[in-house]
Amino acid sequence: MEIMKTALIVIAIAMLTGLSYGQEMPDSDPWYFSAEGIRTAYRYQQSFGERLRSPVRGRDCLLGKQRFVGSFRGKNFSAPCRFVTETIRHIKEMLVAGAARYLFPLDADHAHLAIPLELWEKKYRWLPKDTLLSALLEEPTLAALYHTAEHLIVVDGNTKEGNEEIKKWKERRNVLGFYDGRAIQILPPDPRGFGVGAPASYYTVGGFAFLASPGGELSLFMDGKAIVFDISLDIGDGEPLPDAALKTAAN
Repeated sequence: MEIMKTALIVIAIAMLTGLSYGQEMPDSDPWYFSAEGIRTAYRYQQSFGERLRSPVRGRDCLLGKQRFVGSFRGKNFSAPCRFVTETIRHIKEMLVAGAARYLFPLDADHAHLAIPLELWEKKYRWLPKDTLLSALLEEPTLAALYHTAEHLIVVDGNTKEGNEEIKKWKERRNVLGFYDGRAIQILPPDPRGFGVGAPASYYTVGGFAFLASPGGELSLFMDGKAIVFDISLDIGDGEPLPDAALKTAAN
């Protein structure tokens, strides 16, 4: 329940800050917030927000180390630093491309792992659940499906930013990242603004969370500033990712 707890705290902050800044929340759906409300809530998360549970201890991966110790449901395992460094690359490329702006639940905070469908059937389908994640992280053809702009409302007269720029942010919210060095791929948007699934040639299984916080383990640099954050593989026993049911109104 750790991810849901963090999301609820952030949403509450966004509602309070939005009201204090005089921003109207849409009466029909309290799930969504203006770009300005999301920006204000993110300032709080960056300065005072809690860290994720069981964050990946991957700082040494940024210093040239080849492997790190991962954790999932209380069990530790060795994993390649490629997962850490490539995930950081994905996040930075999303920020540069305007597909994401903030690393927290109101924008981007999770990814679904994906594996080529043919390879899943041949190699991974029958692996025990307690060893599947560690095996997937070793796989060079692994991919990650990101959904951003989770709570963004596009049309909002109170924002200081043009609606066209916000629309572009929303349209770029479905991103596929690769762990073999290829650049991220921004997937075609759902016309209703929902999250989309991975391409038909992939099978999605499990995932991970990430969250900016002042005590984070990892970092990247954007526009001369450091963004400090955590990645966690331990999303809880049976706990679904925020949009596990893809293409639903909740996305």
